[in-house]
Amino acid sequence: MLQGNALREQIIIPEQRMFYDYWRTKCNDSLLPSRHDISPEGIKDFLPTVSLIELCQSSDMPRFRFRLAGTAFWDYFNDEITGQYVDELPLGSRCKYWDRILHKICHTKRPTVGVTRPGTPNGSHLAQFWVRLPLSDDGVNVNMILGFDHFVKLSAIVEENPHKAAIYA
Repeated sequence: MLQGNALREQIIIPEQRMFYDYWRTKCNDSLLPSRHDISPEGIKDFLPTVSLIELCQSSDMPRFRFRLAGTAFWDYFNDEITGQYVDELPLGSRCKYWDRILHKICHTKRPTVGVTRPGTPNGSHLAQFWVRLPLSDDGVNVNMILGFDHFVKLSAIVEENPHKAAIYA
């Protein structure tokens, strides 16, 4: 169920690695941690861009709703996203991207990391390095996803790595 060090080695941003490492400490053998295993004190430096996304099974097509979204998301959405469904956010084509990622995590029961452009009203100049980690009330079935996002100005990435500029364009 859990990937171990293979995924950890793919993580680029140190903050992502620290967040992932914290989540790993909450895993018990091959069981996934629950929302109650995650302590705000343990991730206090990350809280502004932490999210809890719950799987809502009330219809034929499962949907994902932000149960909690850190205060920094206001900067990117110009709005509170806590309580909103992912597919209702002003993300354009990114809604399908996130829907695919979140369904994959629920199906595989594995953490996932990546980088994308935010697609938010105030995020066009940023790269979004993200981590999504499965949580489970019973240790097996994913019912919530713990997220952490780290936003970096594209200009800073291009200055440091001019050969990678096309990746984030």
